[in-house]
Amino acid sequence: MLRIARHRWTVCVLGVVIFIITPRGGLFAATTNPYRKILIFVDGTSLAQQRAIVTLLDPQVQILHELTLINGLAVQFSLLVDLTTVVQSPLSHPEIQGVYDDSIAITGQETSLTNELNPPTSKWFGWGEDDVHIHVPPPYNKGIWGVGVTVAVLDTGIDVTHLNLAANILGGFNAIEVSSGGSYLDKNGHGTHVAGLIAATPYQSQGLIGTASAADLVAVKVLDSTGSGYLSDCINGLQWVHDRGILQYGIRVVNMSLSFAQGSVPLQQAINRLSRQGVIMVASVGNCGQAGGGVDEGGGSDGGGSATACDLSQPAQNAVGYPAANAGVIAVAATDALNNVTKYSRYGPQVAVTAPGGAVASSGTSACGDMQQGGRLLSTKLGGGYAWDSGTSQAAAHATGIIALALQCQPSLSFNQVVAQLQATAHFNTCYPAVRQGAGLIDAAQLIQALRPCTK
Repeated sequence: MLRIARHRWTVCVLGVVIFIITPRGGLFAATTNPYRKILIFVDGTSLAQQRAIVTLLDPQVQILHELTLINGLAVQFSLLVDLTTVVQSPLSHPEIQGVYDDSIAITGQETSLTNELNPPTSKWFGWGEDDVHIHVPPPYNKGIWGVGVTVAVLDTGIDVTHLNLAANILGGFNAIEVSSGGSYLDKNGHGTHVAGLIAATPYQSQGLIGTASAADLVAVKVLDSTGSGYLSDCINGLQWVHDRGILQYGIRVVNMSLSFAQGSVPLQQAINRLSRQGVIMVASVGNCGQAGGGVDEGGGSDGGGSATACDLSQPAQNAVGYPAANAGVIAVAATDALNNVTKYSRYGPQVAVTAPGGAVASSGTSACGDMQQGGRLLSTKLGGGYAWDSGTSQAAAHATGIIALALQCQPSLSFNQVVAQLQATAHFNTCYPAVRQGAGLIDAAQLIQALRPCTK
């Protein structure tokens, strides 16, 4: 077996790999279309009534999504409408509980994947999995590879033809183009990279072994080919998981390597209602310096992307993005190859744990000796083969895979139990405050050991 070692191949018995994405976790500079709104209605207001009310507000309104999960509609008002009247509509239409901006995440770039032209010719792990002890001998995880656990990847879609992913993909849903039955296939690359870190499996004894290589994947496309998407698309994806994904595919975990700069009532309501169904949600905290929302990749200036190092004197400007900052979501920050917290990783009291996100070496050190160490993380690439990338997106993917391992061992674990076990078995780095790392770096070996004996 081969181990991926900072862009070099070395023969070894062990190995590992990782990745991540977001709308404010990886970028921050949200651009909003002021005519796109989300309206939430009071309980008991029928869909027909909701449609009639928005039509009264604007006869030319376009209904984009029926958000039954939050009893609301996502709409596009015409340019002729008076937005002040729309915002104040709850005063004249008591059926309307609230009117909210349909925020958009703008990456301002394509994913900055770097192709690996000479991948190994046997099964291999990446260094990220080494760091979280995925395959520590003796084999603590014998038989624990995420069997029977289904993970929904809310992202840009997944390349369902990739040889290291195809066997684990059960299906998917396009939450952006619902009326036209759009494809959930990846046209960006970010979702495919994230999916590989979660659950890639060798093909004919060759290729990447993901963190939970036997877990099943469901692609929920909420970000477009540029890596951006609207808040209502994300909520629509969560709604599909709630209404269809749990029953049809048995979804237990949702990975959201994406983020928005601001929290919102609609998103929190959607998370609350999905959480009540026992679904565990994981999100990237986001990358500093990115202008807008979207995928959380690129790994900052020390990761080769567009983000920059977080200013630790400006916590408000470098705060954890949403949905990572929402209650009921596990917020994951990123570490480099030496287990340092990366300089680009957003921070705040919502950070639960860290996981490998990768970074490209940068200048400068601190009292903790935290000069960022290369390299980035290798995972599956859109169109086949492999590519390097880094960011909090990749960190979230690692955490999601490890949670899938825990759920195979103990399927009845609740959200609170998962968080408690992740944190109790994590390794706290005394060089950093808790707001940057939560309980510290997750440890798959210690987690599974704490959960044994497995019930399944």
